[in-house]
Amino acid sequence: MTIQTTTANPMTITEKTAWLEARYWRFGMEEELDDQLFDLFEIDDNGAMTAQPRVDPLTGESRGLMVLGRSGDGKTALLKRMLRVNAVLTEASETQEGNTLYITVPPEATIKKVAELILVKTGYQRVDAKLRSADAWEMVMHRLTKLGILAIIIDECHHIFRRGAGRDVAGAIQSLKHIMQSAGGVTLIIAGVPSLRDDILAEESGETARRFQEFSMGDIGPGGRAATAFAKNFALSARTLGLVIPEDCAMAERILFAKHGQIGRSVQLAKLILSDAVTRKRTALTLERAEVVFRKNSKCIGMTPFHDENWEAVQRELNAIGWGQ
Repeated sequence: MTIQTTTANPMTITEKTAWLEARYWRFGMEEELDDQLFDLFEIDDNGAMTAQPRVDPLTGESRGLMVLGRSGDGKTALLKRMLRVNAVLTEASETQEGNTLYITVPPEATIKKVAELILVKTGYQRVDAKLRSADAWEMVMHRLTKLGILAIIIDECHHIFRRGAGRDVAGAIQSLKHIMQSAGGVTLIIAGVPSLRDDILAEESGETARRFQEFSMGDIGPGGRAATAFAKNFALSARTLGLVIPEDCAMAERILFAKHGQIGRSVQLAKLILSDAVTRKRTALTLERAEVVFRKNSKCIGMTPFHDENWEAVQRELNAIGWGQ
């Protein structure tokens, strides 16, 4: 995985925007995800997770993890952060050896296309267009074993369950199950919108669903630990960028309200507001400018959470008019 190089003390506009883009904001879900992974891999005598998947000695099968969340909940950022900092899982690519594959499924992809993506990622460049899906997946199993791949992350996995001509939902389910049954011990992590769970549960036997643990992304509720973490992340980023946040403006709370607590979308809006101030060489954030940024990116009309009045009063008014519902 390519990691953008940034300076710890950014000074120029270029350095500041690069630092902000690369900054990951923690909310506590990282520990929850690590706890889920702990159940999927072997543990050494010191109690540390290894890269070796746990395999049922009676069936030879590994288990998987299903990461669920709406678009904008921050699934991709969370998974990429996990892979970046995990002590034993390393990403493999066309140019880099590793024990973990990270695949992002395009919206139009079929299950055969996913197999082809895996083959390319493992260095198999010439995939015959006439190759059958079943044969492509047999090649995948061989490549995984040969290269020592121990974990696969399939992001946007819900795309392979789209209905329509040339689609094979049952085949998609079987291919996922095949990875955990026949790849010599591979942990499978799939991520997608909540309908992904419904699609896998649609299998009459329920065999595939039982092989997956579930981890669901939640919203940031007001006043909770995650909301406090969001405010701290926002304040730290502003301070690092040399920006002053006006006292008692409740900027972080307004951002969360504006995006209904969705983690990914809230972070995106917060970074847009910070970046706007940096690129325009301002030294302080203002509600007026935050509202401009919000309107440009949300196509909002009428009153917004960044209305320049006391936040409690603004919030009451927005709730009264059913804002954002």
